[in-house]
Amino acid sequence: MNLPNKITMFRIIMLPVFLAVGLIAFPYNNFVALGLFIFLAYTDYLDGHIARKHNLVTNLGKFLDPIADKLLCTTGLLILIVGANPIIPNPYGIICVFIILLRDYAVTGLRQIAQLKGIIIPADKLGKIKANFQYVMTVFGFLIGGLNAINGVGGTEVMKYITLVFYIFVGVTTALVLISGLTYIFKNLEVFKDDDKKEDTSNAESSETIAQEQQNKPASKNTTTKTASKSTTKKSSVKKTTSKQSK
Repeated sequence: MNLPNKITMFRIIMLPVFLAVGLIAFPYNNFVALGLFIFLAYTDYLDGHIARKHNLVTNLGKFLDPIADKLLCTTGLLILIVGANPIIPNPYGIICVFIILLRDYAVTGLRQIAQLKGIIIPADKLGKIKANFQYVMTVFGFLIGGLNAINGVGGTEVMKYITLVFYIFVGVTTALVLISGLTYIFKNLEVFKDDDKKEDTSNAESSETIAQEQQNKPASKNTTTKTASKSTTKKSSVKKTTSKQSK
């Protein structure tokens, strides 16, 4: 296992630690979670940079890196919506996470179907913008959670305005996630159309084969009947010739 893949594995292994820091209540835990999230997000940039610079791109890295990224973003969002005082209030937090997960699963499934047909669906600009918005949204959320835990800061008018800006940012990010998923699907509809064409072609070929077989069956019967009648005629002529000779 090369260095970029080791960094990716380290990011995956650290996710339970990140989750524990975000859920366990201790002084300034949101700031600790914020620092840990930024560090793990940096490792995402680091492993890709090293892999491209030193030509260490492998199939294992292509498989692990997107999984590690999605797990990191999903873990951060889950921390923001759970607890007695969630940073993203419910049900809005649950709806946000549901849309993000639905989009990720849909795009992943689409890419798997395309890969089976030898088609590669690359990441587009909108998908990268969406990912950056998710990272900023998570950082923004942990920052608000940490500030609200400080006496004299939480509940002030300034924090109310900052929290309102955060909620607007969450809405914009969720909309980008939804638009990005729909864009991936509509841009790659041919992945599904190919299946329909193949099924129609196979059905047409099978129907033509059945029709040909049905046409050949009567012909074979007629040929057999004609052959049998010819053989019968030959036998009768032979018998007549033999009887004449005997006379």
